[in-house]
Amino acid sequence: MKLITPVQLPEAGLELRPASRCMALGSCFAEHVGSLMAESGLQTDVNPFGVLYNPESIRTSLSILMYGQYDEKHIFKGRDGLWHSWMHSGAFSAASKEEVKKKIWERLQGSAANLKTTDLLLITFGTNRAYRLRDNELSDDEKKNVVANCHKEPASRFEEIELRHDEIAESWLKTLELLPSHTRVVFTVSPYRYAKYGFHESQLAKATLLLAIDHICRRYKNATYFPAYEIVVDELRDYRFYDADMLHPSPQAVDYVWERFKEWTFAPDTFTFAREWEAATKLLCHRPLHKDDEVAKELHRRASEKLNELRKKWHLYT
Repeated sequence: MKLITPVQLPEAGLELRPASRCMALGSCFAEHVGSLMAESGLQTDVNPFGVLYNPESIRTSLSILMYGQYDEKHIFKGRDGLWHSWMHSGAFSAASKEEVKKKIWERLQGSAANLKTTDLLLITFGTNRAYRLRDNELSDDEKKNVVANCHKEPASRFEEIELRHDEIAESWLKTLELLPSHTRVVFTVSPYRYAKYGFHESQLAKATLLLAIDHICRRYKNATYFPAYEIVVDELRDYRFYDADMLHPSPQAVDYVWERFKEWTFAPDTFTFAREWEAATKLLCHRPLHKDDEVAKELHRRASEKLNELRKKWHLYT
């Protein structure tokens, strides 16, 4: 007896091995899946600009990584007294401009280098709603910039826009052509439900993103769509798979999607590697009741040795 209708996965066209290098960009769903990839031992750079939601901000962040250049004019002092970046999430905000710059440049340098060797680039779109600055001090070109985060600034500072599927696709196609030929791009759409705009409007936004991704994948040979959105809303299809706010997917739903993603991408030996890596890292995270616990120290030493053995065996971080 069938109790669910499984979502059919497309042909993967890629195979993740223990030494594969990955990067995840986009919404909180990219953050969750990217973190699970890292926990499995895959060399994964997760959201080097923080959590981003709209396709244009995500594309801009990718473009900045490609060129390794960031314009400091995007740093400003907010009404909350903190310094922020219009191109980054609040994770990069700080009490001084110098501290923000330091956070940005340290992450940018490492992630720009990582992008050059990335085998899998996971992109998650959240919404087609975006915000542009209205500031009179900006030039016309600067006013076209979509901000990554409004940082709780007054609504009067922004113009809210809806990105069309054709303009999303065209801008992304131009950017993707600049990626290394070995990099495979996997697009997903976040299952998060945007109650702020109303559920009908949320569905229209998701449809816009799906149309844009479909257009990109038809024209860019190294791009594929993974149906995370469909798995949550159709295959799981139950409020018990949503968090307490009834909007975010629950941890159980994220884990389920992650299992499907592993089925889709992991090579057989990667499953073995991931199990061994996760077992060793769990031992490292073990906290002894007493700081002088010799048994705990021995477990920690063995776990460290096991991780080093795995690094050597699979030629990691070389």
